[in-house]
Amino acid sequence: MIMTEPDADAFVTGWIEAWNSHDVERITSHYRDDVDYYSPFVARLASGRDHLHGRNEVRDYVASALDRFPELELGPIIAVAPGHGSVAVVYRSVENLLAVETLVVDERGLVRRAHCHYRRGE
Repeated sequence: MIMTEPDADAFVTGWIEAWNSHDVERITSHYRDDVDYYSPFVARLASGRDHLHGRNEVRDYVASALDRFPELELGPIIAVAPGHGSVAVVYRSVENLLAVETLVVDERGLVRRAHCHYRRGE
């Protein structure tokens, strides 16, 4: 499945809006039950682990992130690039980090694998 630009834009807009709502269930509704989630923040917020597996682990991680960063607001979105079964998004994250996430999605539009990358803001 190759995402179109409008589909990728709509997906990312909904995903960012979910994070900015601070609603854990709304955020995690974007992820499959068996999602694999890779982020440098996992080690900071999930007891030194290097990745998460499953929506329940992602739910706990999201709740921890929202507790640690109560003023969390993702954006603005800088770029969205659709791919074959995936979308990459570039945006501003917490601590003014430049974030690049590659979200691999299934045929239902749920994230099955997420790879998160961060760089200090300029």
